[in-house]
Amino acid sequence: MSSPVQILQKYWGYTSFRKPQEEIINTVLAQKDVIAVLPTGAGKSVIYQVAGLTLQKITIVISPLIALIEDQVNGLQKRGIKAEALTGKLNFNELERRLNNAEFGSVNFLFLSPERLKNEYVLKRLKQLQPGLISIDEAHCISEWGHDFRPSYLQLHIFKNLFPETPVLALTATAKNNVIDDIQQYLELNKPVIFKESVFRKNIAYKLVQQEEKLHFIAQNLPKNETAIIYVKTRKQTYTYAQILAQQGFKTGYFHGGMLYEEKQKMLNEWLANKRLIMFATTAFGMGIDKADVRHVYHIDLPASLENYVQESGRAGRDGKRSEAVLLVNTNELDYIKTHLPERIPEIDEIYRVYKALFNHYYIAEGQGKDAIHDFDFGLFCKRFKLNPHKTLQILQILDSEELIRYLQHKKNYHSLRILLQANEVRQYVEQKRLGHDIINLLIRNYSEILHLDTQINIKKIAGKLDMTESQIISVLSDLHQHKIVDYQPAGDYLKIHFLANRDISIFKYHQKNIEKRLKIKKEQIQQVLAYAYNQDKCRSVFLAEYFEEENPENCGICDICQNKNLSLTDAEILQKISELLDKKCRTKTELQKEFSRDINPYLESLMEQNKIIFSKDFKYCKQSDN
Repeated sequence: MSSPVQILQKYWGYTSFRKPQEEIINTVLAQKDVIAVLPTGAGKSVIYQVAGLTLQKITIVISPLIALIEDQVNGLQKRGIKAEALTGKLNFNELERRLNNAEFGSVNFLFLSPERLKNEYVLKRLKQLQPGLISIDEAHCISEWGHDFRPSYLQLHIFKNLFPETPVLALTATAKNNVIDDIQQYLELNKPVIFKESVFRKNIAYKLVQQEEKLHFIAQNLPKNETAIIYVKTRKQTYTYAQILAQQGFKTGYFHGGMLYEEKQKMLNEWLANKRLIMFATTAFGMGIDKADVRHVYHIDLPASLENYVQESGRAGRDGKRSEAVLLVNTNELDYIKTHLPERIPEIDEIYRVYKALFNHYYIAEGQGKDAIHDFDFGLFCKRFKLNPHKTLQILQILDSEELIRYLQHKKNYHSLRILLQANEVRQYVEQKRLGHDIINLLIRNYSEILHLDTQINIKKIAGKLDMTESQIISVLSDLHQHKIVDYQPAGDYLKIHFLANRDISIFKYHQKNIEKRLKIKKEQIQQVLAYAYNQDKCRSVFLAEYFEEENPENCGICDICQNKNLSLTDAEILQKISELLDKKCRTKTELQKEFSRDINPYLESLMEQNKIIFSKDFKYCKQSDN
């Protein structure tokens, strides 16, 4: 059996692990449960992948995002490692094929979302497996106190029931102590070994900049030859801002959750290859993407929580080189959010009103509606029921995360159609030369499956053959759709509502306590973000480390707070500060230098000349009394 280091070198090309990857892997190999809280960029995926390959048994991986699952599977397959994913878009035959591969030994890693465990057939087949490891990615999702709480994670304790002897590895980038406690409790882990590394990354300079013209500031301060991620709030902003900076000579890209998979991959690959350097993105971007040379991460809007901010900022400087994470704010914006915070967070009565309105919108009666999927016009819905769009969007996301509905958003760049008439009816329709008969006839001759399946059609090609314009073809197809001759779905952005439960007040009341608790947490998280933004005294890294309950964090020396303080220090104050730092312990020059914004060599030499400090054999500066 190959050792973890041998596997690392074979598939990843590295000769050694980062701290504490190897220790975690060895703990898993000793058949112990593990909770690992490691900052973004610490290589969490490598841990379960190397451990799984070392065990030489299948590893089951639970992950909350389909895009993240697909990225991980593609990455493993490129390395020649066998991996499969049970994503929701699989038909039954493909689902069965992948489960057969997993059961009969031809797969190393099987990925699935927690929702897949609700499928009885999938659950039955999983019971036949003999996994060597269960890996739970984004494990904070199991806790109401963690960001991105997902009730479906609460059922993951089933793995301990199915495979009591199999070690469970729970991974996350950020977790306070109450979240760690919830992970242990809800996963039913057996005396887990807990690894918790600091969220503080010594090479990242956290900065907050007061700025009214945010995009102008970025254009003036961002080097055109360095890689950056710029987080924005809306999908429209990703495209618009990318175009504005492109006109100023930047090599920009954009990325959001509504893009087609092929579009996302093209944009991502061009960014990874440095064909595009500046990526404007929503929070959909970044998870599982390992690009080492990101020098700058900007946030144009306030993050939803400090957990989100630390994860997103941590995508900078994975190569260990100096990088920056910049939050752009303006005072009016902060004051407005602070003053109107109660208005920005919906109340439980408002949530119930929207929930009830969804059923009324589709005329769904009491006790009905489960599993129904409907096209959704968000603007029309808000107008019809006189709802605030900003709050309504929040509420839909809350109802989605509580798994009462699924709020589905996707972009379709092709036209699709199915003819609803029977074969004999089509013949009569064409012979009688009724509305659009020539189009119907052409569709039948060119798309053999169109009577039975939704079929992708080429509007441009159809228009050319009939000597019509594309808009004329679309107009006729829309009329045919209205008359229920065809089911026509044009290209464009689509929203759908999928009801996961029947209309029943008791079901909502069952979720009400959880929803109210989450609203309280959301308010607290925003208040902490505001506190971070208003802070003008405490080192940014210390502020973040204390929020995550780390003990005795030290000033980073490179954030905007530390830089401003150091610039105003007199020579005497610098000498005093160096002396105080060495009171605690001996330090290298690098450790001392990070506390200051100017070169400290002259001050070290002065203190040595005065015999107040010495330079030790292990290349550290120490107080004279330490020897």
